[in-house]
Amino acid sequence: MPLVDPVGGFPPAVYWNTEEILNLARILVNDVQGGLSGQDLSDAQPYTWPLLNFCYSKLANWLEDNNVESAMYAEEIISLPPSAVVYDPSLQSRLGYDGFNVGVGIDNTVGFHYDLPTLPVDPYLLEPLQLWQRPTGQTCPFMEMQQRLGGLGTVYGNWMYGDWEFRQNSIYLTGGTTTGIDLRIRYIPALPELVQPTEEAPDFPMIWFARAGEALAYMVAAEFAEIRNSKNAPTLRAKANEQLQIIANKSAKRANNSQTRRRGYGFSRGRVARGYTVYG
Repeated sequence: MPLVDPVGGFPPAVYWNTEEILNLARILVNDVQGGLSGQDLSDAQPYTWPLLNFCYSKLANWLEDNNVESAMYAEEIISLPPSAVVYDPSLQSRLGYDGFNVGVGIDNTVGFHYDLPTLPVDPYLLEPLQLWQRPTGQTCPFMEMQQRLGGLGTVYGNWMYGDWEFRQNSIYLTGGTTTGIDLRIRYIPALPELVQPTEEAPDFPMIWFARAGEALAYMVAAEFAEIRNSKNAPTLRAKANEQLQIIANKSAKRANNSQTRRRGYGFSRGRVARGYTVYG
């Protein structure tokens, strides 16, 4: 059991920084005999920050998998240059981190290459979710594009791209002749690494997931205890799941808060109860 009550020194907050999270994790693993800076899980240990980043990544994946709105998404509008690709279903356009290719063959033969534009890099695109398009220089509404998971079909009209596909870390578009397209991309961004403060940059990074500080602290404590074969590891992992359940419950309540009466999620024969993903 922890020697220090973590509730008294940690008032509820929406966003926590890494110092607050590591301090609570040290309390939970009973590493505060000499103060909150700890010993076995202190900032000076070479494994503390890699362990924190490992749990941070797992937390982000959990929030995304459970459709929690505090998970971060990003959007960017990228202007694609004019292209003149014959209406041939074997030709496609490719938008990657290395630039934009027009007239790429389905066998990945390279067509005409532009160094710019590229896929979003600030923050880096991890996975595209939705794409829209409109002619460059226009103020008309964006038209949503259809993602094709089983391969691109034939080309569309002569002013826009048709469907899109994400493969080999690039967005592939059906070929065609365009005068320039503004491509609006909604995507999951790659999280920046949590960097330990230095004299030049003394501030502790913030965790921009709402009300997730307690969960991340328990996750760090559970992983640390498990590495050391502590008997308390299962309890800490259960506490981490409990904190994640609280986040999931709040999101579910907001999602169900509407004027329309929805069907309940009760247990009945032949049905599976709706739940959340267990961490760990």
